[in-house]
Amino acid sequence: MSSVKKFPVFKIIVILLLVAIVISLVSVFLTLKQREKVKVYRKRALVADSLSIDFPNLELDNYIVNVLKKAGYEVDFFYGSEVDLKLYSELTNYSLVILRVHGGKAIVKTPEGVVIRVNGLFTGLPWSEEYSYLKTAWLVARARPYGLNKTYLAVLPRFFEVYLRSKFSEDSVVIVASCYSLFTEEIADTLAEKGLSIFIGWEGAVSLHHMDLALKELIDNVFLKGMSWDEAVRCVNEELGPDPISGEKLKIIIYRR
Repeated sequence: MSSVKKFPVFKIIVILLLVAIVISLVSVFLTLKQREKVKVYRKRALVADSLSIDFPNLELDNYIVNVLKKAGYEVDFFYGSEVDLKLYSELTNYSLVILRVHGGKAIVKTPEGVVIRVNGLFTGLPWSEEYSYLKTAWLVARARPYGLNKTYLAVLPRFFEVYLRSKFSEDSVVIVASCYSLFTEEIADTLAEKGLSIFIGWEGAVSLHHMDLALKELIDNVFLKGMSWDEAVRCVNEELGPDPISGEKLKIIIYRR
């Protein structure tokens, strides 16, 4: 009769412990990968309204925020003076950015006779000489809204080149509800170099009432009617027509689909 060797109990325990550790490590790895996937692909939107300091429209702001939340976005809302340099430096954190801000433009002639066209986007911060060092570096400007006796801090195209450290996510969209956001395409192009897919704004001056109507219809067309962004812009221009005062129409630049 042949004898059967018994496997030591402690060896069985060791093997079982090793198996349990391996299973645990695999589980942790899969969990981390899943979290990483959620972090990368979750939909985040920014709604920032510094124009509200002078021309508030909280009804519109709340409407847009609610529409985006129903569309599955995690929405951050910034109001008034909360729209600052830090916020502008973090635009790449969002796949959809909606800015309702003052916009400005300037045409400058250098001593050499070179004409420079430049545009900027206002923050909600009053101008202060503490920003002079940034102004000297052509990162910001001292800007005055048309018809108002006050000055704000505004960001110039080079600000985004210097301070946007990361990249926009795929299919990212920036909408700038302001005058002159596309007076030059330098801001849009700079954001595109950071991965932006679509930029929407106005080349010239736009009246407040027309701008707000166009912004609401644009959001409705995309998130309630299922249009693409270029279809939505075309529909806004067809439905509302040009701005009754300036004749401006909403404009879209598509860098990548």
